[in-house]
Amino acid sequence: MLGKTELLARLDAQHLPYECEEHDAVLNMGESEKLTLSLTGARCKNLLLQDKSGACFLVMTTAAKALDLKAAAKAFGSKRLSFASAELLYDALGLRPGSLSPLALVNDQAGKVRLIIDADLAGEAAFLLHPLQNSATLAISREALEQFLDSVNHVPSWISLEARASLDPAK
Repeated sequence: MLGKTELLARLDAQHLPYECEEHDAVLNMGESEKLTLSLTGARCKNLLLQDKSGACFLVMTTAAKALDLKAAAKAFGSKRLSFASAELLYDALGLRPGSLSPLALVNDQAGKVRLIIDADLAGEAAFLLHPLQNSATLAISREALEQFLDSVNHVPSWISLEARASLDPAK
């Protein structure tokens, strides 16, 4: 399994442009939103989901979206989705919680994880993603990300994903 240093070397070898910034480790979007970064791009929420059959889905969506898992399961052609365990995250992609991004698919050589990107991100020119560790953020253009994903045989499915209905009647 590759780590941050090997991932960045691979991006360099493929001549894929990016910027990387080190920062304090963050474990979730709440902590990430508090970071002041000099990088520009869309902050993305990344989730590893699984269904009862064992299928795994890496979902990249907008930072603020609370994903409707029932609607997502239907969109993915799955019966029921749940969040993958920390153990599955490590076994499948070699990551600890808080470090997930589509860049981790470099470690899915068996092709067991399907990448789903929320269509709400389709208009973004660049994304802010963790480079296999949660104490750094990488800014990468959509074009460079797509070239990278193609090189690791993980072409994304762009799907419109629904947000979970708010329980707050004021919203």
